[in-house]
Parts: sequence; C-alpha cells; structure tokens
Amino acid sequence: MIKSKNKNGSSSLGVLIALLLLCAVLAIASPNFLSMTNLMNVLKQTAFNALLAIGMLLCLITAGIDLSVGANATFCACMAGMMVQKGMTNSFLMIIVILISGLVVGTVNGLLLTRLHLPHPFVSTLGMKNVLWGLGLIVT
Repeated sequence: MIKSKNKNGSSSLGVLIALLLLCAVLAIASPNFLSMTNLMNVLKQTAFNALLAIGMLLCLITAGIDLSVGANATFCACMAGMMVQKGMTNSFLMIIVILISGLVVGTVNGLLLTRLHLPHPFVSTLGMKNVLWGLGLIVT
C-alpha cells in the first residue's frame, strides 16, 4: 500500500485506521454487524452516493465545483416519478430520458461557464441548483 503525505508531511493512513477501528468496535458491540445481510444493505444504501461522488471527483480534479449535483439528481428523480405516474413502464426508455435530462443540465452548466464567461462556477451552479429545484416542483 502506498502512503500518501499531506502538505504538513503527516500520513493520511490515519483515516483508514480509524475506519477499521470503528468497524472492529461495531462488530464487537453487535454480532450482526459483519453479517452478509448487513454488509449488502450498507452497500446498497451507499451506491447512489458513491456514483454522485465519482462524478463530483471528476469535477473537483479539474479545479471546478458543481453545487447543482444534488438538485440535478433530485430533478431526475422527479422526472422518473412523473413518468411512472403517467404510466410509462418501459424501463429502458425511462433510463434514456433521465440520462438525457441530466446531460442537458450538465451541458447548460458547462455552456454558462464557457460561452457566457460567468465569473465562477460557484455562482452559475448555485443558480442552476435553484432553477432545478423550481423545475422539480413544477414537474411534480
């Protein structure tokens, strides 16, 4: 395992040690903590957040910030709910529509920064977050 060093020279291995210590304490406190059912439950609950985190990681690596990620996910969930309510049962078509709506929002965010030359991604994505909340309310 490669140890990474922070700016001050300390190792970031401490976070991993703290996580392992927490798991050990919880395994001792609750015999069902390390059961396959509980571990699968934890993985299922964190999958959505992990996908959002991967997308945000790509944004942060390029020195950007996107505050509208949560609102974009909420808007896509509202779109899915509206499609189910209208009787759309084709899962493949629903996934395509949701992906396209998320792609459109991301494209608009990118165009706001590159073509309109807005000063900072913080401002444009904060505004897009509020727009998406409003659109989610309109859709539902």
